[in-house]
Amino acid sequence: MDPIWQNSEIRFDAPSAQLKFRKGEKLIDTIPNIEDTKGNPDESGTFKFTNLRLIWYSDTNSAINLSIGYDSISSFEVKANYSGSHGNSTLLTLRCKFNNSKFEFIFTSRSKESNRMGPLFQSIKQAYESTKLYRDIRMRGAIIQDKDVVLLPQEMIVNKYNGVWNLSSETSNVGTFVITNVRIVWYHSTSENFNASIPYIQIKSVKKKDSKAGPAVVVETFPQSGENKGYTIGFQSEQMAQILQELQKLHKLYYLNPYFGIENLLDEKIPSKGEVDHKKGDEDIEVIESEYNERNHNIMNYMTSAAGKDVFLRY
Repeated sequence: MDPIWQNSEIRFDAPSAQLKFRKGEKLIDTIPNIEDTKGNPDESGTFKFTNLRLIWYSDTNSAINLSIGYDSISSFEVKANYSGSHGNSTLLTLRCKFNNSKFEFIFTSRSKESNRMGPLFQSIKQAYESTKLYRDIRMRGAIIQDKDVVLLPQEMIVNKYNGVWNLSSETSNVGTFVITNVRIVWYHSTSENFNASIPYIQIKSVKKKDSKAGPAVVVETFPQSGENKGYTIGFQSEQMAQILQELQKLHKLYYLNPYFGIENLLDEKIPSKGEVDHKKGDEDIEVIESEYNERNHNIMNYMTSAAGKDVFLRY
């Protein structure tokens, strides 16, 4: 059960294994004739948009590539442009933050067909932002209404348990524990804004362990980006054995076929066929491997603010 990184990290000239789609990652569309203006000007490349990230790679050498997770994108701008060499084109500017450093990427369409990258990216980003609860841990979020969980599209409640104690603070709190097909939710009996939503994709393990309050079902999550080292939360209930069994089974099943929620929303928002050639299905990029220490991208071309430490990840 590998932690999900594709939606949150930026990777430069990644090896082919990291450009292969993880389980649950779907190809939304492919757009040719895109120039990485800051890193590889005047060189044609290809965009692949997935439900987690965008991938750009050079058409002449696919070992020159970028993987940009949607979570790393702080802001973006789409602008029409005209040049004597390319005529009418579209500029897509992405301002990103990763590893406490800031980056800027500029992509330019090199043909009439590739001008659709701007509207397409806007649709994808909007759908991605509206489906974060499929992927992100949320503490004290607006996830409860009228004493019940606000369900996501395609989400179903598997079981609900009352009288479950949350052991995450010094003072234990009792509430309702909800198990769905994509996440677990706990919320306080009298204070609904005291809650937790934990998607299965973020859970590293579910085990029975001893705690200060006695045996408990302990949920451990993967470390998040930045300084977040992950969560370890214990739950106690008279039905603890049943809760543990259900969670372990659903957690395992979800990893076999994870669902990130974005595809159905995109079907409604993407421009009609003819404007966008909407493709689905898994496609991997074949990369001609190069020696790692002979990196093709000059990362400084994209960096606008450095963290004062090594940001060149060793993949």
